[in-house]
Amino acid sequence: MVAEHKKQPWAFYGRRSELALMRRVLERRRWFFLQLSGRRRIGKTALIQQALNASGIDKTLPDYVPASARLTW
Repeated sequence: MVAEHKKQPWAFYGRRSELALMRRVLERRRWFFLQLSGRRRIGKTALIQQALNASGIDKTLPDYVPASARLTW
């Protein structure tokens, strides 16, 4: 008899200080702009999703600005 293996989703780990900071900002329940930058494929989107899920926020307006963009603020 072959044992069934259930696929388990990847667990989120690490980035405790970044996650805590994002959760504090999200708990304010006010409009804000948060810039998150970093190398490709290091978990930026997963970090955002984890913070939003933990805060119970389901309405967001994501935006993406490529690193090559020349922003003048």
